[in-house]
Amino acid sequence: MEKQEYLGIIIEEEYKLINELIQNGKLKEYHYLIEMFDEEKDMLASYMDKTPNEVYYAIITDYLKKVKGISMLVPGLSTAIKDAKSGVSIYTYDGVTKKDGQAVDENTRFDLASSTKLFTSIEALKLAEEGKFDLDKLVSEYKNGKYVNLDIPVEKMSKFYYDLRTDGRLDEKNLSLEELQRRLSLTSIAKEKTFVYSDIPFIILKDIMPDADEYFKKYFNEEMNLLQTSYDRSFGVLTGMRDNETVNDPKARVMERYNLNPGHAGIFSTSKDLVKLFEKLNDGFLSNESIKEMITPVLDTPILLNSDGTIMYKKNRDGYTSGIQNVSRGMAVYYKHPEGIRVNEMVDVMGDESFSITGFTGTWATFDLKNGLTANILANPFSLENEREIVIDNEKFCIIDCFKHFEDGTKFRISGKTSKVLDGEGNVIGSAPFTRITNTLKEAQIYTLLKLRLAKNSLMRRAEIEHSGVLNDAVVREFESSKTVKGK
Repeated sequence: MEKQEYLGIIIEEEYKLINELIQNGKLKEYHYLIEMFDEEKDMLASYMDKTPNEVYYAIITDYLKKVKGISMLVPGLSTAIKDAKSGVSIYTYDGVTKKDGQAVDENTRFDLASSTKLFTSIEALKLAEEGKFDLDKLVSEYKNGKYVNLDIPVEKMSKFYYDLRTDGRLDEKNLSLEELQRRLSLTSIAKEKTFVYSDIPFIILKDIMPDADEYFKKYFNEEMNLLQTSYDRSFGVLTGMRDNETVNDPKARVMERYNLNPGHAGIFSTSKDLVKLFEKLNDGFLSNESIKEMITPVLDTPILLNSDGTIMYKKNRDGYTSGIQNVSRGMAVYYKHPEGIRVNEMVDVMGDESFSITGFTGTWATFDLKNGLTANILANPFSLENEREIVIDNEKFCIIDCFKHFEDGTKFRISGKTSKVLDGEGNVIGSAPFTRITNTLKEAQIYTLLKLRLAKNSLMRRAEIEHSGVLNDAVVREFESSKTVKGK
């Protein structure tokens, strides 16, 4: 086969893939895909005489550089990407759990923090499917009327429609069980139609579900086989928390003291288990209707409106507007905004029914069930001195080169709302507004999967045309086997 003929095959496969992604809910954002694939097809054509293994590693080289850059900024890192349609899966592990600690590997369990809310949502939806729980009922109708002030539908509460308040903080170190329960039971509605992100709705949601702990084990540990996912910290190597002694979230720390598993935080898991979760959801663990329910906001419009029907804008203290008040969350998850407005946690090229989760400790995961794509990042965001560390803003610094910049003892710290880069002597050598995990790596994860899918499809077409069983077998063996890359 001549190079020009192979390039034609690659271009055909490129547009087949783009059309497939558009049909699966890509909105009007396909220009991102065209730009990405246009850069890729010439490289693939130039690698015509290379083995599938060489093609594979040519594509993932830049991705692994970005992962290495991230790993230089946090003590421990675990990532995973999987394409259910091409069979590609890549896991990376780097760093240690704490100072002089164990190396991060596939069995290292991370504190998921607020990403715990996804598990609570899935459990609630599954119980509803089985007729054991009703999301349309009022919160006050559960637990023998414990939540007397919450005559509100469970679903609306769990989609942050209400600003809920307790008459005292739930994270006080010496809070008694009796006072904790009293404050929770008197939770009241400060305002509706606010979509204020809060832990309280998911503390309550977990509390009112029947036999929540037993069903958690049944659904996630037994049926999904997520054996490393649990509130239980008595097994495995743990990271992502202070001194490896307790969970990061202060409310979860109070609740666990009384053997209460909260619904808002407290779960530990691994990158591989998050991929298993994707696989089970992709195989229909929840119905399409339940997935739709999870990613659909309470309102008909994804933009908040004033009482007169005009668009509501965010305003700062001085009264200046800073953008439209978007609704970007369903039941604990970020969803792809149906008007194409980019939400920070979502990658542009993902389908409009995809969703993402985040956690304060440095966890992020995204799920695109229609296109068969998932990616996750689990980071230990605490430095050796227990200071929170986060990833550098990709608009100010090149994340690919981070591993070069951070070889000489350079540190990265957060001060207020500014990220500061310090040299070995503690002098500030750069600063930028911070993001918890840079979007550069998130995009690289999904883009890498799509590039590998294009490469595999093109190689398989070539093998078919050339009647090459040897090439076909090599492609399947290379692209459909799980790859694990550990830091050195």
